[in-house]
Amino acid sequence: MDTFETIEEGFLRHRAALKWGRCAEDVIPLSVADIDFQIPQKIKEGVLRALEEDRTPYGAYSGDADVLEVVCEKLNRVNRIPATPEDVHMIPGTMFGIFLACYYGLSPGEEAVISPAPVYPPFIENIKNAKAIPVFNPLDFSHDLRLDIDGLKRCITPRTRLLMVCNPHNPTGRVLCREELEALGRIAQEHDLLLFVDELYEDMLLEGEHLSLASLSPDLFERTLTVFGFSKAFGIAGFRIAYLVNRGRHMRELKRLLHAMIVHTDTLAQAAAKAALLHGGPWLRALRPHLKRARDMALDRLARIPGVWCPRPQATPFVFPNLAVFGMTSQQLTEYLEKEARVIVESGCDFGPHGEGHVRMNVATAPSVLEKAFDRIEGALKKLG
Repeated sequence: MDTFETIEEGFLRHRAALKWGRCAEDVIPLSVADIDFQIPQKIKEGVLRALEEDRTPYGAYSGDADVLEVVCEKLNRVNRIPATPEDVHMIPGTMFGIFLACYYGLSPGEEAVISPAPVYPPFIENIKNAKAIPVFNPLDFSHDLRLDIDGLKRCITPRTRLLMVCNPHNPTGRVLCREELEALGRIAQEHDLLLFVDELYEDMLLEGEHLSLASLSPDLFERTLTVFGFSKAFGIAGFRIAYLVNRGRHMRELKRLLHAMIVHTDTLAQAAAKAALLHGGPWLRALRPHLKRARDMALDRLARIPGVWCPRPQATPFVFPNLAVFGMTSQQLTEYLEKEARVIVESGCDFGPHGEGHVRMNVATAPSVLEKAFDRIEGALKKLG
């Protein structure tokens, strides 16, 4: 499929405002988690159909009925979560889901445990915005990114209220296995914790199996707020569309809060989501091999640089190499690479203290762009000795 072999750089510099749009003309961004490809035609057609249907009056609070029906079918079939429309709420993006979990689940002075860490920065920022305290349970980088369950147990205190999980994991690409998810669930049950799970990158699985924590038992379904989205795999970040899933009292209370916050999520964005679920299969089947090739190329290029090591991601469009050998902080390295290599990457310290020494690179671009970026990165790092 030729869709992923080239990109329209002029379009990206004009429209991809948070990634390409704020770069100088000679700079390559491997930073913001946006893919560089034109979106599937079937999604465009779905939005156009919604326009023709004049979906302009207020819709249902939780989401349009036809959209919820498709979402629930996918949750039942793919995620093995026995959701009904009452268990789902369409929301404006997964980032909003992170905010909502912290707003709902935390009070000032309470603690939220992030497992695994490092993690996508809004997890940390929204815990702090709720005047609560983030506690980090880091992956073991020296042992294949193993989740430290014993360490997690030591993180729990009488002030812990929320256990936050990102699976597949941003930034390392780790996919948690059944045993790890079951252990997370048991700890939440033993301490009567609310769980939040971000599963945004489920469609960018490269190896292994992705399981939804909420599918493991009825109790975990009731105590887990799970958020799923479309922006990463389908390239529709501008639509700001995702969905929150939970059964029982938490969802009833969240729906009450949401109705006062947003009324409902944009109807055209919901149409894009529906089209992605109904017609996105061929796109994903072509995208995943491309991402796998890009990942493997990035790992190969990084391995050529003495002292650099990088865990092998099982999902996501990211690699998260450790560049500590060069004696700089993560922030200093990102600044150096932008100045010397004219490539923008994300500083590992943005993902919390356990990301220090690393940088995150987004490889979801054309092969020629990726080759040029790594030629520059390799040359710049080798200058450091």
